[in-house]
Amino acid sequence: MKKIFGLSAGVFCCLLCLSACKKEAETPKKIHDPNQPVQLTSFAPAEGGARDKILLNGGNFGNDISKIKVYFNHAEASVISSNGDRIYAIVPRLPGEDPRISVVIGEDSVVYDEAFTYHTQAQVSTVTGNGETAFQAGTLSEAQIYGKYLELDAEGNIFMSWRDGGSFGVARINEEQNIVTPLIVAETSAERILYANGLSVDRATGMVTAAHESVKEVLFTFDPREAWYPRQKNIKFSDEDLNSIVTADRYNNFVSFCPWDGHLYTRFRDGRVAKVDPETMEGEIVHIGPADGDGAGPYGSQYGQAINPKKPWLLYFTLHSNARPTTYRQGILVLDLRYPEEGVKRLNAPGGSGFRDGPLEDAIFNYPKGIKFDNDGNMFVADYGNHCIRMVSADNIVTTVAGQPGVAGYQDGGPVESLFNHPWGVAVNEQGDIYIADWSNARIRKLVIE
Repeated sequence: MKKIFGLSAGVFCCLLCLSACKKEAETPKKIHDPNQPVQLTSFAPAEGGARDKILLNGGNFGNDISKIKVYFNHAEASVISSNGDRIYAIVPRLPGEDPRISVVIGEDSVVYDEAFTYHTQAQVSTVTGNGETAFQAGTLSEAQIYGKYLELDAEGNIFMSWRDGGSFGVARINEEQNIVTPLIVAETSAERILYANGLSVDRATGMVTAAHESVKEVLFTFDPREAWYPRQKNIKFSDEDLNSIVTADRYNNFVSFCPWDGHLYTRFRDGRVAKVDPETMEGEIVHIGPADGDGAGPYGSQYGQAINPKKPWLLYFTLHSNARPTTYRQGILVLDLRYPEEGVKRLNAPGGSGFRDGPLEDAIFNYPKGIKFDNDGNMFVADYGNHCIRMVSADNIVTTVAGQPGVAGYQDGGPVESLFNHPWGVAVNEQGDIYIADWSNARIRKLVIE
């Protein structure tokens, strides 16, 4: 009986397989015809948010999804399937305002006539800190922080530089491990160790680097293979380059790792930009800027610096109200590292101490400080004077994503309810979550945007 049953089961499986093969053979594959145009008719739903499903109707799509690309503005959607006349896709995160949907197949690129209405959902929560400014390590609920600048590695570690009036240093924060631990501490300002500077992380190696604010040629590194033990590294400038840096303006608050060429970049207050080989520590001044009677330009204290991962040859930074020429004050600026001789360009509207969303060229900030990018090329700005977090989308549209412009306070919640008090530093992880050093609230906050 067992043998007969086994034979019957085998026959059944063969018949089932033959039936499936026959059915598949009867369903012809729809191949995209490059000699015919791609047709678009409609899509549904007409509005939604990140990770929502959407159906795109039309014709001549083909059903090879490896050859189909769908974009909401410049943000690429995930294509799940296509039957030739209908594409099933997932709405991407943060595509920008009123995104237009385009379908790209081979050489054909077509755009739907109507825009998709995208709804941004945001939630702010507190990671650590209780409002007390004297630094104290411990669990997330026990720790006290007065953080200025933040950076993240690929493992979920948050690195924070702090200054609490009595001490200076760098700490590591880890949500999963529920811990805040110091990596380096200077108890007095006379020690001048890592005086509340910006941090940079090479996401491939995990190496953390910080500039020494008051010594031209000094950097500090923290290697995860050494449990982030601090090590001083001296940049090997030529005598000509080292002497060219104005001693009174030697302050280099930031250093950024650039994946485009594998170098570190730092900018001094006198306007000079240097690149450094992280292996040999060989340094070179690559940008001085045009002289305008006030020294190299643009001169000025710097409060943010970042590399755009979508265009990693672009170095962005923010300047404070002492910038010269005055047209650079409270600006978001960019230097193309491929052509540094072309100089620094201001991206937002001149002015400052105000607030205006919209196209970046028309936008106004109020003491913009920390800036960082997500992997899609969206820039997040800690708008210190406006007490809110702004986003510059990959297509250069500025929106306020959390906080109420001009209203200082402390409150978690959605984008309308949340309040900040002089946010100073920002960092973005691989998933696109934004961490904020909420300076006057003495807390680290987390902003999740969908």
